[in-house]
Amino acid sequence: MWLGFRDLFSHMKIIQRHYMFLVETLDAKDSGLVGELHSANVLSAGEMESIRAQLTSSEQNERLLTVLSRKTKAQFDQFLDALDETGQQHVRNKINGEMKRVSTNAAAVADATTATKY
Repeated sequence: MWLGFRDLFSHMKIIQRHYMFLVETLDAKDSGLVGELHSANVLSAGEMESIRAQLTSSEQNERLLTVLSRKTKAQFDQFLDALDETGQQHVRNKINGEMKRVSTNAAAVADATTATKY
């Protein structure tokens, strides 16, 4: 299936919609999430250091979300896998629920657009 522009950047919408939940809930500081993302080549060494340089957990989470919003959908999917690896399945579950909703809405819009063309 071909991915449209909206599909490629749907993870940015997910981050925007759940920004406060993610800032308050993610454990980028003590869980090993940042190291896991670096090992998976999602974060560069500089990005990892930039995140770790933040003083509070909230600041680290904010920096991580800023970096993730500039990544590809595939890299965002690796972030979701890293949540599982670092014991943060509850965060992934909330995001997955939102991604299913966005995907369903995008499919409905695509179907409606196709139907009006013919």
